[in-house]
Amino acid sequence: MTAFKPSPIMVKVDLWPEFCCSMPQERETQQPCLNNWCSTPHEHVRVAARLGKNYSTKTAPQIPGMEYQDAIYTLKTLQTSLGDSTLEKVQENYQLQLQAMRGFLERAGLTVEELDQLNIIHVTGTKGKGSTCAFTEQILRSHGFRTGFYSSPHLVQVRERIRINGQPIGEELFTKYFWQVYGRLDETKNAHGGTMLTHFRFFTILAFHVFLQEKVDLAVIEVGIGGTYDCTNIIRKPWVCGIASLGIDHTQILGDTIEKIAWHKGGIFKPGVPAFTVKQPEDAMVMLRSRAKEMSCPLWVCPELDDYQEDCRPFCLGLAGQHQRSNASLALQLSHTWLQRRCLPADKSFPFTSVDNTGVLQMTAFKPSPIMVKGLADTEWPGRNQTLKHGAVTYFLDGAHTMRSMQACVHWFSDTAAQHERNSSGPVARVLLFNATGERDAAALLKQLVPCHFDFAVFCPSIPEAMASCNADQQNMLTRCLDNERSWHLHNSLGNNNKGTQLLIEGSRQLVAEKKTDTLVFPCILSALQWITQGRDSELADPAQRVLPVKASVVAKAAPLCDAAEIHILITGSLYLVGGALKHLDTASYK
Repeated sequence: MTAFKPSPIMVKVDLWPEFCCSMPQERETQQPCLNNWCSTPHEHVRVAARLGKNYSTKTAPQIPGMEYQDAIYTLKTLQTSLGDSTLEKVQENYQLQLQAMRGFLERAGLTVEELDQLNIIHVTGTKGKGSTCAFTEQILRSHGFRTGFYSSPHLVQVRERIRINGQPIGEELFTKYFWQVYGRLDETKNAHGGTMLTHFRFFTILAFHVFLQEKVDLAVIEVGIGGTYDCTNIIRKPWVCGIASLGIDHTQILGDTIEKIAWHKGGIFKPGVPAFTVKQPEDAMVMLRSRAKEMSCPLWVCPELDDYQEDCRPFCLGLAGQHQRSNASLALQLSHTWLQRRCLPADKSFPFTSVDNTGVLQMTAFKPSPIMVKGLADTEWPGRNQTLKHGAVTYFLDGAHTMRSMQACVHWFSDTAAQHERNSSGPVARVLLFNATGERDAAALLKQLVPCHFDFAVFCPSIPEAMASCNADQQNMLTRCLDNERSWHLHNSLGNNNKGTQLLIEGSRQLVAEKKTDTLVFPCILSALQWITQGRDSELADPAQRVLPVKASVVAKAAPLCDAAEIHILITGSLYLVGGALKHLDTASYK
C-alpha cells in the first residue's frame, strides 16, 4: 500500500488501520460481481433482473446471475442517501401513499386481500416494539404455530429482517424469493414510468411474499417508522394491534411532540380490530384515545406484569431489563387475543363487540398458561440488553438510541455489571464504546451515561472495519465522533483545552494528539475493540484481522486494561454499532 496524504480529520483519530468494509446496513452489498459477462455493476443488475423474469416460483434458482450475493448487490441499488423513512413522505396525502404501495404490491403479483390470510399481529411504538414482537412470536411458536416475523433494522445480515419460526430465512430461500419479487417489479417498470421500490418498501413486500409462500399460520409485523404512513400499514385486517412505549424519536418525520408522534402511531388502528397499549404519557394517551375513537377501534391498556401472577413467583424473562416487563405484558395480551380468535368459536371468543369504543379501558390480567410463561423465558432478541462473556472480557450490548431507551440501558447496565463485578476475581475496568447516528442528540445520550463511571470512553463510527482511504461520508462520521468525545469531556467537567503528546502507529505516520483524558477515537469498530480488549478476547485474534502496533505512549495508556482482572464493555448508542460489534464478537451466529 502506497502512502497518501491524510485528511485533517484522519490525523485526529487514534488509529487508521488498512482494512476495507462499509456501513452495517450495507456490509453484505460490497461483494464483487460474480459474473464475468457483466461489464459494470449496473449491467450486472440488469442481467440478473432479466434472468429473474423467467424464474419459476417452484424451484430454487440455478441460473448464474441469480445467486445470493447477486441479490444482495442488487438490493444495494434500492438504497437511497435519504434513508428509508423519509421516502414515506409523510407530508403527502395518506390515500396516495397507500395507493402507491398497493400498486407496487400488485406489480409484485400480490394483492391486499391476500395479506388478510396472514393473520397479522401489527406492532408499533418508539421503544420496545421489536422486543414485544419477539416475545409475541416466541409465545405463539411455543404453541406449535408456524410463525413469520418481519422486523427492522437488521444487525448483521439482511436476512434477519424476515424470519420463519424464529430463524432468519436461509440464503437459498432469500435468493429464490428475492428474484421472484424483483423480477416481477423490473418486468413492469417501463409500464409504470420506470419506477422501482425503495429499500424498505421492497423488503416489506418481500416479507409478505415469503410468508404467503411459506404458508405461515401468522405473521408478526413490526412497523418501520411511525404507523399512519408506514408502508406496513397497507395491512387492512390485522387480528390484533399493539403499541409499545412512546417517546421522542424521528422528529423530522413524525413531529417534535409526543402528541404528534402518538397520532402517527395510532394510525395502525383498524375498525373493530382489538388494540392494546402499555401505559403512556398522559398527552400520548389522550391522542391514542382520540385515534381509537376515530377508527372505531377498541383500545385497552395492559396491566402490570406482576398482576398476572397468582402463585407469587416472578416471571423469568428471556430479555433482560426492567423495561422489558411492560413489553412482556403487551405480548401476553397480543398473543392471548390472537389465540382466542384462532382457537375459540366466534360466539365464545373475547367479547370485543361489547366494549364502548369511545374510550380506553384497563384490561384485566389473566393467568398465563405454562406455554406462555415458557415462551417469555425462551425469548431471544440480539443486540438488546445482551450480555456476551468472552473469558476475562464481558460485553454488554444495547442498541439504545433515544432518551428513554438510554435511561433503561443505564439502569440495566448498572445492575447487571454490578452483579458481574461482585463475582470478579479482582479489579474491573469499565469501558464505554459509543456512537450515535442520524438526528439523535448524542450529547444528551452521553450525559445519561456519565453516572456509570467508565474508566475509558471510546468513540468510533458504526463501521465494522475501516478503509485505508477516507471519503467525505467517513470524514463526517469521524467528525461526529470527535464531537461526541468533546461532549463527554464537557459532561465530565474535564474541559477541552488539553494538550498532550503525539500518538503514533509504530513505523507509520503521525495521526493524533493524545489527550490526557481517558477517551479515544477510532476509525472503526474492530480497531476500537482490539485496543480495548488488549488481546484478551480470542474472538478478535483472527490472524486475518491485522492488529496494528502502537507506540509506547498508547501502550502505557492501556495499562489499566492490562492490569484489570476483567474488562466490562458497554456498547450502545446505535443498533448499527451493536450490529457491527456482533459481526466480530459472535461469528458463530453470523457466518
